[in-house]
Amino acid sequence: MKSLIIRYLGMTSMLALCAGCSHESWTNVEETTRLPTVAAPILAPVNWIAKAGRAVTSKSSESSDTARGKQFVLSRRVMDSFSSDGKFMDEVLAGQNRFRSYDWGDITAEQFQANTKLKSGKGTLGRYPTGNNGSAIIITDEGSEFKVRYEDEPAQ
Repeated sequence: MKSLIIRYLGMTSMLALCAGCSHESWTNVEETTRLPTVAAPILAPVNWIAKAGRAVTSKSSESSDTARGKQFVLSRRVMDSFSSDGKFMDEVLAGQNRFRSYDWGDITAEQFQANTKLKSGKGTLGRYPTGNNGSAIIITDEGSEFKVRYEDEPAQ
């Protein structure tokens, strides 16, 4: 009985800590921990928590970006700077958050007009200055993914 109470408290605490997770995140965790393996007894509590999290969230809580499964793809040059410079990493992550929030950063008036006309989001562009030698990163919506590159790199 004591073991059951401790498990319940642990699951409740974990659920409270992860209350901000999306429906899709809970579903992914549940599916991943449902595997019939040697680790199944260890993963069972995580699976139960994921089921509970999925039950209390709704698909409507998903943003359109995560519902389409979009990810940010960094160019090789951005990736190198990202992995070697913590400040630059923070700037890129802030730019990604702004882009997902439809804050296009430092773009021209013409580009802003073009971004607002694109209903599906494909083709939108954001420009975010960085402290990395006065350069800026460009984020574009390519339909299935977001691409991140330096401003002086050619779009691929």
